[in-house]
Amino acid sequence: MDEYFIGITDKGRRAEKNEDTFIAQPARSDEYVIACVIDGVGGYRGGEVAAEIARSVIHLHLQDIKGDVIKTLQDAIIAANVEINREKKKDQENENMACVLTCAVTHLTKNKFYYAHVGDTRLYLLRDNSLVKISKDHSVVGFLEESGRLSEEDAMRHPRRNEINKALGFEENIDGIVDFIETGESPFLPGDIILLCSDGLSDMISSNAIKNILTSSHTLLEKARALIDAANEAGGKDNITAVIVKNNKKPKQLAKVTLSERKDHNTKPSEKVHNEKPDQKSELTRKKPRNQIIFLSTLSICVFAAIIFLFFQNYKQVNQISTPALHAAQLPKNENPVPLITYANDTSRQYIFPIGQVLIPLSEPIHISKDSFKVFGNGAHITSDSSYRGAAFNISSFAKYVLLDSLVFENFDIGLIVQKNNVELRHVRFINCKVPIQYLLSLPDSIITGRFKDPILISDSPIK
Repeated sequence: MDEYFIGITDKGRRAEKNEDTFIAQPARSDEYVIACVIDGVGGYRGGEVAAEIARSVIHLHLQDIKGDVIKTLQDAIIAANVEINREKKKDQENENMACVLTCAVTHLTKNKFYYAHVGDTRLYLLRDNSLVKISKDHSVVGFLEESGRLSEEDAMRHPRRNEINKALGFEENIDGIVDFIETGESPFLPGDIILLCSDGLSDMISSNAIKNILTSSHTLLEKARALIDAANEAGGKDNITAVIVKNNKKPKQLAKVTLSERKDHNTKPSEKVHNEKPDQKSELTRKKPRNQIIFLSTLSICVFAAIIFLFFQNYKQVNQISTPALHAAQLPKNENPVPLITYANDTSRQYIFPIGQVLIPLSEPIHISKDSFKVFGNGAHITSDSSYRGAAFNISSFAKYVLLDSLVFENFDIGLIVQKNNVELRHVRFINCKVPIQYLLSLPDSIITGRFKDPILISDSPIK
């Protein structure tokens, strides 16, 4: 068994059949290693057929790699898509079949790897005990996770996790669609590891768990089996496939620098003395302490000047600050609502309005989906303008904790839309709001959805 690459697939604990397949082998030239994970799209008949067609076509195209590796990968995937669509027309039972894939070609001589990707299979790079996801998930949930709007944990549990935007078989002519195939290249340094896997692995265990397995001292085969076992222990909801390739060259280490006194064993001490003139020796003796005194004096002056500079800088900052520091810019009276909407979408966690009545007219709802978000209104009035009667705040279920303190909502059809018990209100007042708080309840496992008004409150504390 080759010691620098391995591939393994498993049906999982819940799937009836395995729609995953993979490639893990050298090319004919032996300087390349081909790694590919292909996942038949679930929910449609013929997913395993599409995956096997893609594997066969790509395997054939990559046997003799010459010239532009990325172009070769693109051509192989385009040819696989053509063949899948041709087979769909032949067999009406498989007319909706499709597959997603990630392929990588490593060049061990040049220490590089090249990749092409469509869908939600993944490519990871492990270097210096750090795991980096190279490919992007072509799905809505994947975009939300990669943009920081969803945590990895929330994305793994999202009900729409398996909905994808791209797959082979979705389009007939992907050659004419710009960026349909995601491609790239990267250094593949001695000691580096790349992992290609299906979502049956990445949806079950976290990237940190994957890193811990890949950085263990086990063989590649043991690591691959450990990944499969971990995904099964976490539930094994889907087929699980992992392909690992390692650059097994030894990383170069810098030689340690040691300082030692150079001795000439062929020269006698008396000879060294006779090679120096008495005047030169005495002059060196006088210059050495003098140079040390000049250096220490200069250093002392510089340190003293730095202390004086820092003291006056701190004094200047203290005198400039007359109010407590805020996490966001304070809005003056009658400020346009655009800054408030911007603040609600940035990375800050807390906002404080100035003391005194502030009027915030809204013509659209403010959506809050941060993990933690606190607003201290100091009596600020948030009111609907003459043309808008919708909701003031729409608080997403992805938010973990939202605090609204000392705010007044006025003239809205709906004051707040909430989706779970993640909101705390302190001294919040609703004036002329038909529905102060509307609780939006979603039932993902049922065909029924509905809204519950007023009776479901956020907490037992009184709302004023």
